[in-house]
Amino acid sequence: MLPSKDHMPKISRQGTNRCFGCGLDNPIGLKLSFEQCDGRVMTEFTPSEWHQGWPGYVHGGILFTLLDEAMGYTFYPDGVDGVTAKAEVRFRRPAPIGEVLIVEAAVSKKTKRLIESRATISLRDGTLVAEGKALMYVVGMARKDGEARP
Repeated sequence: MLPSKDHMPKISRQGTNRCFGCGLDNPIGLKLSFEQCDGRVMTEFTPSEWHQGWPGYVHGGILFTLLDEAMGYTFYPDGVDGVTAKAEVRFRRPAPIGEVLIVEAAVSKKTKRLIESRATISLRDGTLVAEGKALMYVVGMARKDGEARP
């Protein structure tokens, strides 16, 4: 479960309203909203029947999207824009439709052009559903208007 939202600053990205992961204007998107807490980013997501693979369970591609989006948000508060260069995921157990998923991610290593991030998805009781790590390629610094600078 996320800590009290009163103490967690929201991460705002302008110019991403059509993003499948976080875009609020994408009618088929996940509409994720991330918050910062103790050097990591966090969100909650409750999958519906539209997110299933096998009946009753979340599609693995949706789980990977949750991990990838969270890892992409780990460095955005520092003013960095990046894209996924390489990623891997390990699925630990099926995620049931209709149960809240807690997604957390943090930077684990940073160089000038590459950032390694790690993320997890858990159920409210702490049961690990999936974990991933990604190498993100830095494409620029974020401007205040949310557009990347080369």
